Amino acid sequence: MKCCPLFIFITAFLPSFSQNEPAQTQQSFIYNGITTTEKITIDGLLDEGIWEKVEKACTFQEHWPQNGREVIFKTEAMVTHDDQFLYVGFVCHDIDQHYIVQTLKRDYEFDGSDAMSIMVDPAGQQNTAYFFSITPKGVQADAILNRFDFDANWDTKWYSSVKTYDDKWVAELAIPLHIMRYDPNQMTWGLNFIRGDVKNYRFYTWTKIPQQYDGIDLGYFGKLAWDGRLPNKKGKVTLIPYTNLSDAKDFEENENTARKIGFGADTKITLSSSLNLDLTLNPDFSQVEVDQQVTNLTRFDVYFPERRNFFLENADLFSQFGDPESPIFFSRRIGLDDEGRSVPILGGARLTGNVGDSWRLGMLSMQTKETAGQAGQNYSAFTLHKKLFKRSLVKGLLTNRQGMAGKEFSNIDYGRNASLEAIYQNGEGSVLSWIGLHRSFKNNIEAKRSMYSTGFFIRKKNIAGLLSLSTVGTNYTSDMGFVNQLDLYDALRDTVIRQGFHSASNMLSYTLRTPNHKIVSSHEFRINNNLKINPDDLLTEWNLKAGYNLYFASSSLSGITLVHNFTRLLFPFSFTEDTPLVPGKYTYTNLKLEYSSDLRKKFVVKFEGTVGGFYNGDIQSTLFGVKYRAQPWGNFEMNVEYSDLKFPEPFGRARFLLINPRIEFNFSKNLFWTTFLQYNTQADNFNVNSRLQWRYRPMSDIYLVYTDNHAVEFWGPKNRSMVLKINYWF
Repeated sequence: MKCCPLFIFITAFLPSFSQNEPAQTQQSFIYNGITTTEKITIDGLLDEGIWEKVEKACTFQEHWPQNGREVIFKTEAMVTHDDQFLYVGFVCHDIDQHYIVQTLKRDYEFDGSDAMSIMVDPAGQQNTAYFFSITPKGVQADAILNRFDFDANWDTKWYSSVKTYDDKWVAELAIPLHIMRYDPNQMTWGLNFIRGDVKNYRFYTWTKIPQQYDGIDLGYFGKLAWDGRLPNKKGKVTLIPYTNLSDAKDFEENENTARKIGFGADTKITLSSSLNLDLTLNPDFSQVEVDQQVTNLTRFDVYFPERRNFFLENADLFSQFGDPESPIFFSRRIGLDDEGRSVPILGGARLTGNVGDSWRLGMLSMQTKETAGQAGQNYSAFTLHKKLFKRSLVKGLLTNRQGMAGKEFSNIDYGRNASLEAIYQNGEGSVLSWIGLHRSFKNNIEAKRSMYSTGFFIRKKNIAGLLSLSTVGTNYTSDMGFVNQLDLYDALRDTVIRQGFHSASNMLSYTLRTPNHKIVSSHEFRINNNLKINPDDLLTEWNLKAGYNLYFASSSLSGITLVHNFTRLLFPFSFTEDTPLVPGKYTYTNLKLEYSSDLRKKFVVKFEGTVGGFYNGDIQSTLFGVKYRAQPWGNFEMNVEYSDLKFPEPFGRARFLLINPRIEFNFSKNLFWTTFLQYNTQADNFNVNSRLQWRYRPMSDIYLVYTDNHAVEFWGPKNRSMVLKINYWF
């Protein structure tokens, strides 16, 4: 393997970096949590006696946009627990009552609203943490944090109340202990708090975090030291049944209207305080918001994130193998046929959590229904993670996709993968290196079915650098993943040719911060270099970017990027309906400009423009967006993207128009109406997705969802559906 010597070279220098621990770590920020037996009413008053006894965390400091600047208003955070709940109290002093709250809808964008948040890492392993946030209007948000991701699609049931006064706002939270995986004998948790003072565009953290790291960095959590053993939540069961009534018609297949009544359920079983079993029977995801379409000017498919709640908790156990843009495991593959069309999932099970002080475990098995065009499929995965040192990790993953012939597993219809990765990160978090070995297994395929990857990343106060290398064999496959750059489309023969590649990427950035500057927050200079070589040692792709970003103290942004491209087109490919581009070498350069205005204003605008060369032609691409916030009851957003690709004869011209307005009405914190329209000429589709949601109890909802797809070029209906869904959280 060509990249192994580089990994050895990199790791040889790691001991010198690893000595540089954070100046202020968990030992510097310790919150002594006490247990209570007093009944606490979640009313936002904090009038129970326990709130006078508990310790108050109030040493907050500005993290963004400037480190160390004096805090404008005092913040107090308090924590306690009984045998059922983790209780949190916040007192956010503020004489300016013009709070910015973008929406009344749950899971608002945290960095766009005034809010107060707690993050807890019950295992104390710096791998996974739970994030709970509340606004002055009492709107909740929750998320799962891990070392490389912030997943706001995760939802769970907890309770809160907020009171506002002339000089402060006060919040009281009750978070069920059983939703957080912990060892009852682990009496020290990771802890941090973040306050978002968005109207002043400032973010404060309880612990001191160097500015080059995110405020949610798990390596800079403080300590939550409990005064005794926590309750064992073994045996807790949550049942979430649903029923729906749907009416749908497929005009393209000329199928008659199908009216159906469906039933199903999700079950969460707490096997131990740190291990959870999720079961699903006949799952339904009709209420999940549609993906935001994009104009695709590449030769490969576009990656869209997972939004289905069943797959989200502890998702990092499975998903963070391989390249972030080409993961080995991609749960959205589950429930799709070979053509990318949705097929019913009959049911499944998922076991995830912590085992001991340094092990994490994940097991998954899902079964899809047999259809007229495809056999039923079983998707299974097993992963095991072992923590090393402070923040390092060794992990393995096994996946298996196997067809079902009747009630028996097929001996020839399968796709399997095995992965082993090692990740080193020093205590400070400034040095990260990795190596990955991956192998695929398919019937009658023996050669060129491996993938290797290695890389090195360093991040200091002003400088960041990256070097990443990988090799992918021509016959490497991942039926449960998203490794799409192996497939090269031949437009003349209308077929896909698989071809492996070697790739190398490097990045270098320098950030010049301007402390106490009233207009400019920082300047960022960066250069990116990406290249790809095919198995015949031919350079097929080279992409060089040089850019500059100007960040303003008001939260607005301006940027400019110069991009130089080299592409060796191995097979004919067309971006138009005319003659495909011929195989050969293409060298072209373009310029990209971008701007976004002050995010705190009621009107927010953004602009992106690209002009220059594109293969043997020219490109002019413009994206313009405007958003109006009628706080807090409405959000109205319109994005228009127009791309004009002009090639010399006989290769033609293509104009792509994408218009996607989004309308959101918040009638209360429990009743929402969201409509998303998408007019996409590239996909020849006009989509309407309108969803009315009534949260009649915490995490219990009634949805009414209308979806309509029309062809654009020759106007006419494609398919249409209406779904009424009711679920209840027991």
